[in-house]
Amino acid sequence: MGQVRQRIEGNAPEGNGIHWVVTLNRRNRAVFFALLFPVLGTHLDAVHANAATWTLLALQLLVYPQLVYWRAARARDPLRAEMQNLLLDGVLFGVWVAAWGFPLWITFMLFIAACLNVVIYMGLPGFWKGLAALVGGAAVAVLVNGFDFRPETGLLTSLLCILALTLYLLFFAHGAYERGISLRDSRRQLGERLDEITALQSRLQAQALRDPLTGLYNRRYLDQALERELAACHAAGTPLSLVLIDIDHFKRVNDTYGHQAGDEMIRGLSGLLTTHVNGAGLVVCRYGGEEFLLMLPGTDIDEAAVLAEALRQSFEAMRVEADGEAMRATLSIGISGYPQHLPDPQVLVREADLALYAAKLRGRNNVVLSTDPASRTT
Repeated sequence: MGQVRQRIEGNAPEGNGIHWVVTLNRRNRAVFFALLFPVLGTHLDAVHANAATWTLLALQLLVYPQLVYWRAARARDPLRAEMQNLLLDGVLFGVWVAAWGFPLWITFMLFIAACLNVVIYMGLPGFWKGLAALVGGAAVAVLVNGFDFRPETGLLTSLLCILALTLYLLFFAHGAYERGISLRDSRRQLGERLDEITALQSRLQAQALRDPLTGLYNRRYLDQALERELAACHAAGTPLSLVLIDIDHFKRVNDTYGHQAGDEMIRGLSGLLTTHVNGAGLVVCRYGGEEFLLMLPGTDIDEAAVLAEALRQSFEAMRVEADGEAMRATLSIGISGYPQHLPDPQVLVREADLALYAAKLRGRNNVVLSTDPASRTT
């Protein structure tokens, strides 16, 4: 039974709370039993069946489908109850064909219907269960009434059996087709949603590594990238420099012109940095507040110093407009590098920070290298 659940999507109910297998089989059973009524009616008429037989047949074909649906729909385990209903169908079919003497076309039609239903939900092992149910029902009828073999069926009954079986198989196949189309559409929609979720996750991941004010990489990204790039440079024997930049007297800008003006100055500096630092592998990061950090793999400390001095001069000459006010400020810059220092991210950041502090002590608006003895001033 556990394998059956895996094949038919577990025990998932439809919107009305009833398992879809129970609902589907109610329709299939009702249609097939309705087709059976004229077919079996012609046979009963041909053999001059009594009123009791007609009454039992009517109950079987008209009332029974509703009873078994009611039973499965209200069962604690609807799926298990419906699998039992399918086997019960087979038992009752076996009783009928044995009671009528195993008429060939009727027996064949009911055999196909009973086994088809259980194979659909239970796989090939279900065939043997369906066959056992038919044989069991037939054995009960034989024990009660004795064995009576009358395989002949009238031409009309035979033709109606062929027609009914054909229509049922077409109906069954069409239902499977609709289910397949629905499943295909569901998978397509699921695929589209997964693509949307993947794209959203990528955007969120990218946003998590960016500073919202400037669009530059943030410190979280720098921590990841620096360790990776420094290891690569160490393995390749190439240099790497860090340039730590701070806007001088930034608090004075905020106090004088307001925080929005301060934001404009930060954006102005970020634009200047991205204009000057745009080579492959070079990273511009807003390190925090008014601090920025440049990671320059493949750039030695002297080349970084030339770049830093150009940035310092450009920013000093730049005017930032905010609410009609022209603002200006200067930069203090500290630089560290590998192989001058150990290939350790924390060491390089600390050395750049010490050099920046030394630049502040020198009166700001200047560049200090970590290799400069002045960077050790405390």
